[in-house]
Amino acid sequence: MFIRRSIHLVLLGLLNVWRARWMGLVTSITFQHSPAIQSRAFIVLGTLATSHVDDDFMYQMLVAFKTALAQSNETDTTSVVSMLRCIYKIVAALPPSSKYFSQLFWLAVALLQASHFAFYVQATDLLRHTLERLHANDAFHEASVAEVLWEGRTYLEETLGQLDQLLGLSFETSFSFSLASVIFKGIRHPSLRGSAETALRTLLRITVQTNHQADDISDGSLLPDALGYFLALIPFSTTPKTYERLVQECHVSGLDMAHEAAVPRVSLHFIGLDDSSTALLLASFVSAMLMTAQGDDAETQMLYTLLSDVATVFPDVVSMAYVFHLVLCNQFLSPSDLTDTMFSKTKSRTPSQILPIPTSSRPSLASSASLYRTPSAWVRFEAQLLHWGQ
Repeated sequence: MFIRRSIHLVLLGLLNVWRARWMGLVTSITFQHSPAIQSRAFIVLGTLATSHVDDDFMYQMLVAFKTALAQSNETDTTSVVSMLRCIYKIVAALPPSSKYFSQLFWLAVALLQASHFAFYVQATDLLRHTLERLHANDAFHEASVAEVLWEGRTYLEETLGQLDQLLGLSFETSFSFSLASVIFKGIRHPSLRGSAETALRTLLRITVQTNHQADDISDGSLLPDALGYFLALIPFSTTPKTYERLVQECHVSGLDMAHEAAVPRVSLHFIGLDDSSTALLLASFVSAMLMTAQGDDAETQMLYTLLSDVATVFPDVVSMAYVFHLVLCNQFLSPSDLTDTMFSKTKSRTPSQILPIPTSSRPSLASSASLYRTPSAWVRFEAQLLHWGQ
């Protein structure tokens, strides 16, 4: 036993020596400006740097990322993507006292706001890893997730505020809805759907856990701070079994799931809808989801049923959202198509057949009406992000 332990310690020491030497070699070329070499060096660095990464090293990485972002364009994002992949892996190696957790979270949000296909997976991974690390460090022990993250945004408000204004978002007044709307676009793209679901479930889980003790489960009503994430996860919860899983992740008790129909129904009591402001946010968000439902009858039925239930309590609010829904439809359908659709016989038609959107016209992440899809707008986005660290 003693001999085995001695051999193990010797081998472990040799491994650490070789790892240190390899780290030194990789670091020496990582921050040299050479796109072909730098991209590969960051990939290796993300694999090796699994512990004892300080803020100074992270600062150097962010400076390199800033330079790569300034020199990238919509067709050449290799360096930026490799750096993002390295950064989110290194998040776990930062010390608990690091000042970069919140800044990295908002960097991920800003990249998601850019609606660039190539950044989506790495940006959601960065968002998720920073959130999990903050949770592990008990950063949300005395305040909610939204409050802590909003406070960490103070030094970046000038840049992030401009992005929010361009996109019509307000994290201050509706944190979960704003963040869910930024992530939701990936749900409608097959290759990004998994990343979007993982990020939303992480947000839901941590938001709920930080507001409840392990034995303190909410009685019959969803936590208001988690409503946006819950709604965004409905496309993954269109059967009784998957919906029950979603409800369990919300830590809500007192909900009878035994008699659910083939298509679950979201009750207003469960989501705790008791004011017109939240009702307007919900109706607008659900209307936007319906615009890209892509013919999923179960999801469409759940969303239209939810809107119908909300209309019985807040008819004026749903009317406002419905007008907005028609305006969006008008962007995808010609006036004649819209008229024919609205005033044709609908008694025998399902909700998914009302106000249909042609599949070829439905927006996707790659071809959505993004503020940053044009070259000039992409330059503006870069310029705003490059203010970070100055």
